[in-house]
This record gives sequence, structure tokens and C-alpha cells, in this order.
Amino acid sequence: MGRASAAARGTASRVLERALGVETRGLVWQKDAGYAYGLYRPTAWLTLRELFRRLDVGEEDVFLDVGSGMGRVLLVAARHPFKRIIGVEQNSEMTDVARRNFEHTRRRLRCRDVELVAADVLDWEIPDDLTLVYLYCPFPEQVLERFMERLIASIDRNPRAVRLVYNFSTTGNRQTIMGTGRAELVDLRVPRHLRRALREVWMVRLLQ
Repeated sequence: MGRASAAARGTASRVLERALGVETRGLVWQKDAGYAYGLYRPTAWLTLRELFRRLDVGEEDVFLDVGSGMGRVLLVAARHPFKRIIGVEQNSEMTDVARRNFEHTRRRLRCRDVELVAADVLDWEIPDDLTLVYLYCPFPEQVLERFMERLIASIDRNPRAVRLVYNFSTTGNRQTIMGTGRAELVDLRVPRHLRRALREVWMVRLLQ
């Protein structure tokens, strides 16, 4: 049943991407580019659809996807009324794919202010109007700790509400984030029939 379900999701994903004229799937050996984990795997389309339905996005929100890959999360985010959207990806080849994806779909998007950055997120300056961050297991604990320090420093410079969504977190990830003393859990209020799709997703609000 598990294999059949995975195969069905894979087929649905391929059909959807052909219809949209984008490419966000594929096998990329991330360790060759300095990543902590093995193969690149984007967040499932269903997970993203249901997650963004629950995020209550406003026109002043600024979104960041850390480890944005080929841009799947950004494509879904851009269908919502964000002020602007940013993707930071260490692998420049995947960033180029993401740029092509946006060239093909820009007319369909609600938010067209999309910035794609090929850089190490620790070398990138966090904007002080950022309000929503998405992480899909992008790096090891020591990097996450440094990223959290820089994100909180941005909040201290410009006090504001910032939400952080983490997908596929480890116990260590959660301890690192909650250990800042600046995070409180947010209930996504997931109905029973969607708990499987969002079972690995959790969100915190970073306190000012």
C-alpha cells in the first residue's frame, strides 16, 4: 500500500508539473554541494497546499524559503498575497532551474516580487522585514543554531512578529529552536483527515 501510494503521488506530481510547465523534481546529490543530507527532495505538493491554507498570509508578509531548491515552495507561496518572496539556495544549478520555473509561470502568480539567491544562507543578510520562514531539514544543528542567532538579531533590530515553519524536523532541530528562549509553538489546527499530509510540519512564533 505504501509503495502504491508513493507511486500514485509521484505520477500526480509529474502530471501537475507538466501542466504548469515547471520542473521541481529530480535527483541531486546534495553532499557534492556541501549539504548535510543526501538526495534533494522537495516538499510534497499536497503538504504545501494545505500548509499555506493555514498560514493567514497578509499583504505585508515577507516569505523566505531556506534551501529553496528548484523553487517548488516558492511557486506555491507566490500564489498568495505576500509583499515579496525570497528563496536562498546554496546550489546554483538548482537556483537556475527555479528561475526558469518562474519565467514560465510568472503571469499566473499573485506575488511577482520573487528574489532567488544562490548563496550560503549564513553569508546572506537577513532582511529586517522578514515575517515568515520555511525550513525543510536544510542543514545540520550547528548551522541551524547560527541561523537562529542571526534571525533573532534581525528581530531585535526591527521588532516584529516572525513565524518559522519547520518540516521534517529532528529532536535536535526542535531543541535548538526552542532553546533560544524566544519561540512558542503555534497550533496549525490540522483536521484529522489531513494529519498524515502535515504530520512532520510544525510552526513556532518567534517572540520580540
